[in-house]
Amino acid sequence: MDLVRDVFFSPKSAFESFFQKQDLGGRDLFLIHIQLAALGIISKFVGNLIQIFVLKVTTDDEDTKITLLQGVFAVFVFYFAVIVLLRLLDSFRIYHKMRDRLKDWQGPEPHVFAISFIPFSTTAVFWFLPAPFPLLFIALGGLYSLQLSYMFLSMMRGWTSFDFLFFFMKALLFFLFLAAFPLLVYNIIRTVVF
Repeated sequence: MDLVRDVFFSPKSAFESFFQKQDLGGRDLFLIHIQLAALGIISKFVGNLIQIFVLKVTTDDEDTKITLLQGVFAVFVFYFAVIVLLRLLDSFRIYHKMRDRLKDWQGPEPHVFAISFIPFSTTAVFWFLPAPFPLLFIALGGLYSLQLSYMFLSMMRGWTSFDFLFFFMKALLFFLFLAAFPLLVYNIIRTVVF
Protein backbone atom coordinates (compact mmCIF):
# COMPACT_ATOMS: atom_id res chain seq x y z
CA MET A 1 0.00 0.00 0.00
CA ASP A 2 3.04 2.28 0.27
CA LEU A 3 3.18 2.19 -3.52
CA VAL A 4 -0.42 3.42 -3.77
CA ARG A 5 0.34 6.30 -1.40
CA ASP A 6 3.55 7.22 -3.22
CA VAL A 7 1.80 7.30 -6.63
CA PHE A 8 -0.35 10.17 -5.38
CA PHE A 9 2.06 12.07 -3.14
CA SER A 10 5.47 11.36 -4.68
CA PRO A 11 5.09 9.74 -8.11
CA LYS A 12 8.77 9.80 -9.00
CA SER A 13 9.74 7.96 -5.82
CA ALA A 14 6.93 5.44 -6.44
CA PHE A 15 8.54 4.38 -9.71
CA GLU A 16 12.04 4.40 -8.23
CA SER A 17 11.05 2.38 -5.17
CA PHE A 18 9.24 -0.21 -7.29
CA PHE A 19 12.12 -0.71 -9.69
CA GLN A 20 14.72 -0.79 -6.90
CA LYS A 21 12.90 -3.24 -4.64
CA GLN A 22 13.41 -6.86 -5.48
CA ASP A 23 10.42 -8.12 -3.47
CA LEU A 24 7.76 -6.38 -5.61
CA GLY A 25 6.84 -7.66 -9.05
CA GLY A 26 4.11 -7.83 -11.64
CA ARG A 27 2.06 -10.23 -9.52
CA ASP A 28 1.99 -7.72 -6.66
CA LEU A 29 0.84 -4.95 -9.00
CA PHE A 30 -1.88 -7.24 -10.35
CA LEU A 31 -3.05 -7.96 -6.79
CA ILE A 32 -3.09 -4.24 -5.96
CA HIS A 33 -5.35 -3.56 -8.97
CA ILE A 34 -7.60 -6.53 -8.08
CA GLN A 35 -7.94 -5.33 -4.48
CA LEU A 36 -8.88 -1.86 -5.67
CA ALA A 37 -11.44 -3.39 -8.05
CA ALA A 38 -12.84 -5.38 -5.12
CA LEU A 39 -13.23 -2.07 -3.26
CA GLY A 40 -15.32 -1.00 -6.24
CA ILE A 41 -17.68 -3.92 -5.58
CA ILE A 42 -18.11 -2.86 -1.96
CA SER A 43 -18.49 0.80 -2.90
CA LYS A 44 -21.14 0.08 -5.55
CA PHE A 45 -23.03 -2.13 -3.09
CA VAL A 46 -22.99 0.66 -0.49
CA GLY A 47 -24.10 3.15 -3.17
CA ASN A 48 -27.05 0.92 -4.12
CA LEU A 49 -27.95 0.61 -0.44
CA ILE A 50 -27.88 4.39 0.00
CA GLN A 51 -29.98 4.95 -3.13
CA ILE A 52 -32.56 2.40 -2.04
CA PHE A 53 -32.75 3.99 1.41
CA VAL A 54 -33.08 7.51 -0.03
CA LEU A 55 -35.81 6.40 -2.44
CA LYS A 56 -37.73 4.63 0.33
CA VAL A 57 -37.57 7.70 2.57
CA THR A 58 -38.29 10.38 -0.04
CA THR A 59 -41.01 8.61 -2.05
CA ASP A 60 -44.14 6.73 -1.17
CA ASP A 61 -43.53 4.13 -3.87
CA GLU A 62 -42.75 0.79 -2.23
CA ASP A 63 -41.22 -0.76 -5.36
CA THR A 64 -37.84 0.62 -6.31
CA LYS A 65 -36.14 -0.33 -9.53
CA ILE A 66 -32.71 -0.44 -7.89
CA THR A 67 -31.51 -3.72 -6.41
CA LEU A 68 -28.63 -4.28 -4.03
CA LEU A 69 -26.47 -6.08 -6.60
CA GLN A 70 -27.28 -3.85 -9.57
CA GLY A 71 -24.05 -3.00 -11.39
CA VAL A 72 -21.83 -4.52 -8.69
CA PHE A 73 -20.25 -7.20 -10.85
CA ALA A 74 -20.18 -4.93 -13.91
CA VAL A 75 -17.89 -2.56 -12.00
CA PHE A 76 -15.50 -5.41 -11.18
CA VAL A 77 -15.54 -6.72 -14.76
CA PHE A 78 -14.83 -3.20 -16.07
CA TYR A 79 -11.77 -2.73 -13.85
CA PHE A 80 -10.57 -6.29 -14.50
CA ALA A 81 -10.78 -5.69 -18.27
CA VAL A 82 -8.76 -2.48 -17.86
CA ILE A 83 -6.13 -4.41 -15.86
CA VAL A 84 -5.81 -6.99 -18.65
CA LEU A 85 -5.50 -4.20 -21.24
CA LEU A 86 -2.80 -2.53 -19.15
CA ARG A 87 -0.79 -5.74 -19.01
CA LEU A 88 -1.08 -6.06 -22.78
CA LEU A 89 -0.13 -2.40 -23.19
CA ASP A 90 2.98 -2.88 -21.04
CA SER A 91 3.96 -5.93 -23.07
CA PHE A 92 3.39 -4.03 -26.30
CA ARG A 93 5.50 -1.12 -25.04
CA ILE A 94 8.40 -3.41 -24.22
CA TYR A 95 8.46 -5.03 -27.66
CA HIS A 96 7.18 -2.26 -29.95
CA LYS A 97 10.65 -0.92 -30.80
CA MET A 98 13.52 -2.93 -32.16
CA ARG A 99 16.54 -2.34 -29.97
CA ASP A 100 20.21 -3.12 -30.19
CA ARG A 101 20.77 -5.78 -27.56
CA LEU A 102 24.51 -5.08 -27.55
CA LYS A 103 23.87 -1.57 -26.21
CA ASP A 104 20.82 -2.24 -24.03
CA TRP A 105 20.99 -5.58 -22.23
CA GLN A 106 18.31 -4.77 -19.71
CA GLY A 107 15.63 -3.54 -22.08
CA PRO A 108 12.84 -1.16 -21.10
CA GLU A 109 11.38 -1.14 -17.61
CA PRO A 110 8.36 -3.43 -17.25
CA HIS A 111 5.04 -2.55 -15.60
CA VAL A 112 5.20 1.21 -16.25
CA PHE A 113 1.52 1.42 -17.18
CA ALA A 114 0.52 -0.93 -14.37
CA ILE A 115 2.11 1.48 -11.87
CA SER A 116 0.86 4.60 -13.65
CA PHE A 117 -2.74 3.42 -13.73
CA ILE A 118 -3.04 2.77 -10.00
CA PRO A 119 -4.86 6.14 -9.66
CA PHE A 120 -7.32 4.93 -12.31
CA SER A 121 -8.02 1.78 -10.30
CA THR A 122 -8.51 3.79 -7.12
CA THR A 123 -11.47 5.51 -8.76
CA ALA A 124 -13.38 2.31 -7.94
CA VAL A 125 -13.80 3.72 -4.43
CA PHE A 126 -16.11 6.48 -5.74
CA TRP A 127 -18.87 4.20 -7.05
CA PHE A 128 -21.00 4.93 -3.99
CA LEU A 129 -21.68 8.41 -5.38
CA PRO A 130 -24.66 9.13 -7.67
CA ALA A 131 -24.49 8.56 -11.42
CA PRO A 132 -22.38 11.29 -13.06
CA PHE A 133 -19.72 11.55 -10.35
CA PRO A 134 -18.03 8.12 -10.79
CA LEU A 135 -17.56 8.84 -14.49
CA LEU A 136 -16.00 12.20 -13.64
CA PHE A 137 -13.57 10.53 -11.24
CA ILE A 138 -12.78 7.83 -13.83
CA ALA A 139 -11.93 10.56 -16.37
CA LEU A 140 -9.75 12.43 -13.86
CA GLY A 141 -8.02 9.21 -12.77
CA GLY A 142 -7.39 8.23 -16.39
CA LEU A 143 -5.89 11.62 -17.26
CA TYR A 144 -3.70 11.60 -14.16
CA SER A 145 -2.54 8.06 -14.97
CA LEU A 146 -1.64 9.08 -18.52
CA GLN A 147 0.28 12.05 -17.12
CA LEU A 148 2.21 9.74 -14.76
CA SER A 149 3.13 7.34 -17.55
CA TYR A 150 4.25 10.21 -19.78
CA MET A 151 6.27 11.70 -16.91
CA PHE A 152 8.13 8.45 -16.30
CA LEU A 153 8.75 7.65 -19.97
CA SER A 154 9.93 11.17 -20.73
CA MET A 155 12.33 11.20 -17.76
CA MET A 156 13.71 7.66 -18.02
CA ARG A 157 13.46 6.92 -21.73
CA GLY A 158 13.54 10.42 -23.21
CA TRP A 159 10.16 10.12 -24.90
CA THR A 160 8.73 13.31 -26.37
CA SER A 161 5.01 14.02 -26.50
CA PHE A 162 5.09 12.96 -30.17
CA ASP A 163 6.68 9.60 -29.22
CA PHE A 164 4.03 9.10 -26.56
CA LEU A 165 1.17 9.91 -28.93
CA PHE A 166 2.68 7.78 -31.70
CA PHE A 167 3.01 4.86 -29.28
CA PHE A 168 -0.66 5.10 -28.34
CA MET A 169 -1.66 5.23 -31.99
CA LYS A 170 0.32 2.03 -32.64
CA ALA A 171 -1.14 0.44 -29.51
CA LEU A 172 -4.65 1.35 -30.69
CA LEU A 173 -3.97 -0.36 -34.01
CA PHE A 174 -2.65 -3.39 -32.14
CA PHE A 175 -5.78 -3.63 -29.98
CA LEU A 176 -8.05 -3.10 -32.97
CA PHE A 177 -6.30 -6.00 -34.71
CA LEU A 178 -6.72 -8.15 -31.60
CA ALA A 179 -10.44 -7.30 -31.56
CA ALA A 180 -10.88 -7.75 -35.31
CA PHE A 181 -9.36 -11.22 -35.51
CA PRO A 182 -11.97 -12.98 -33.29
CA LEU A 183 -14.74 -11.08 -35.06
CA LEU A 184 -13.42 -12.28 -38.40
CA VAL A 185 -13.33 -15.88 -37.20
CA TYR A 186 -16.84 -15.53 -35.74
CA ASN A 187 -18.22 -14.12 -39.00
CA ILE A 188 -16.63 -16.92 -41.04
CA ILE A 189 -18.09 -19.56 -38.71
CA ARG A 190 -21.49 -17.84 -38.70
CA THR A 191 -21.52 -17.65 -42.50
CA VAL A 192 -20.57 -21.30 -42.94
CA VAL A 193 -22.92 -22.68 -40.25
CA PHE A 194 -25.95 -20.55 -41.06
